[in-house]
Amino acid sequence: MASNILVFSLLLATIGCVFAQQFQFIHLSDVHYSSIINTVDYNSSTSCVPPSLFSTLEESDHHHTDLKAVLQEKGTLTTSGLYGRYGCDTNALLFQSLMTEMVSNQPNPDFILYTGDSVGHQLPISPWTESQVTFAKTIAASYPDTQFIPSIGNNDVFPDYNSQCSDNNLAFLAETWGQWIPQDQRANFTTRGSFATSPVEGLVVISLNTILYAPKNPNKFANPLDPCDQFAWLEQQLIEAQENNNAVYIIGHIFPGLDPFYLETTWTPLYVTTFLNILATYPDVVKAGFYGHIHRDEFRSIQTNSAPAPNYYYFPMFIGSSVTPVYVNNPSYKVYQYNAGMNITTFSSYFTDVYVSNLNGNATWSLQYEFSQEYLLTPQETDAGLNGATLNTLVNKLKESDTLYSLYDSHRTSNYLPDSITNLCLAQSITSDQFNNCINSNLIAN
Repeated sequence: MASNILVFSLLLATIGCVFAQQFQFIHLSDVHYSSIINTVDYNSSTSCVPPSLFSTLEESDHHHTDLKAVLQEKGTLTTSGLYGRYGCDTNALLFQSLMTEMVSNQPNPDFILYTGDSVGHQLPISPWTESQVTFAKTIAASYPDTQFIPSIGNNDVFPDYNSQCSDNNLAFLAETWGQWIPQDQRANFTTRGSFATSPVEGLVVISLNTILYAPKNPNKFANPLDPCDQFAWLEQQLIEAQENNNAVYIIGHIFPGLDPFYLETTWTPLYVTTFLNILATYPDVVKAGFYGHIHRDEFRSIQTNSAPAPNYYYFPMFIGSSVTPVYVNNPSYKVYQYNAGMNITTFSSYFTDVYVSNLNGNATWSLQYEFSQEYLLTPQETDAGLNGATLNTLVNKLKESDTLYSLYDSHRTSNYLPDSITNLCLAQSITSDQFNNCINSNLIAN
C-alpha cells in the first residue's frame, strides 16, 4: 500500500511539474520595412524618402494626414535619423538591429507569431516587391530553424487593403512566404490567404486573412456573407481541433473592435457578429487571439455570448505594437510564456528608444515591462492563464487605479488618447454602441 501511495504521489508531482513548466514564443508585428527609407539623407522630409519619389506616393491612408500634423507640431525629435525617425517607416539599420536583438534574446523560441504588415506604407510596386522579398529573406536568415507563422496585413497586399479570393497578391505571398506555409495548406492559402499549422504538440495556430473583413477593402465577394468561405473553413478547423483535443491560437492583422485613433469599427459589423458567434461555440478550444495593425501595445477582452453571469465568455486579444516608429512610437516586440495547457501565463515587452539610439549612434534594446508583475496580478488570477475573464477583471482594476492605468497608457508607447475612460472602454467594446454605453455609464458613475 505504501509503495502505491508513493507511486501515486510521484505521478501527481510529475503532472504538476509538466503544467508548471513554461514555454516561450515571440510575437512580432508591423515591421513595415521600406527599402526606400533613408532617415539620414532625407531626415527632414515628411516620410524620409527622396522628395522626387514622395511626390509620386498615393495618400491613401488617412492616418498619414494626421501624422504629418503631429510631426509638424512635435518636430523630428532625432539627431541623425541613423536608426529611423518618428514619423517614418523602418529602415535597414533598425530592421537589422531588431533581428540581432531577437536572436540574442531568444535564439530558440518555440515559434514566432507575426501579425502582418511587413513592408512600408504607400510604396510603389517596385520597392513594395523589393521590401517584401528582403523582409522574408532577413527573417529566414535570422531564424532558419524556427517556425515563423505570418498573417497578411493590409500593406502586405497591393494596393493597400486590396485582398480578394485567389488573386495575384495571394499567389505572390505564397511564393515569397513559401517556406512558412505548410505544403498541405498551400492551396488554402492561395484561395483565401489563411492557413493552419501545429508548431508544437497540442497547439494549432490558425492564421486568418482579416483584410477580407476590413471596411476599406474595395472588393466585392461572390459570397458576401462569408468572403472566400473563410468563416466556414475556420469553423472546420475548430471542430478538428476540438476532436483532437488541441488548443488554438488565432492570429490575424486587424482585430475585431474599434480603432483607437478614430473610434471606427475595424471589421464590417456583419463579420464581427459571425466571428463572435463561432468563437462562442468553442470557448475551451480557442485560448487567445493575437493581432497588430494599430501600432499600439494594447489588449482587449470582448464578450462573445449573451449567457447570464457568471457564464460570460470573453475572448482575450493581445495586440502587438509595432517595429516601425511611423506613428510616433518606439519599436518593440514581445516574448510570451505559456504552459503545457497552452494557456498564456505572462509576457515581456522589449523596446528601443529611437531618439536615444540616434543620439548614441547605437541601438540598445531593453525590457520595458513584464505583464503579470507590472499589473500586480495574483497567482490566483494567472493560474488559468491570461484568459478573457482575467483581462476583463484587469480592465476594471485599471479603471479604479490611476497608478496602474498610467503604466498601461505609457506602455501603449504614445499618449494618443490620454483619457483613461476612453482607452479602457475600448478594451471592453467591439461596437460603437457598446463603447458609447461604456463611456456614458462611467461618466454617470464618476
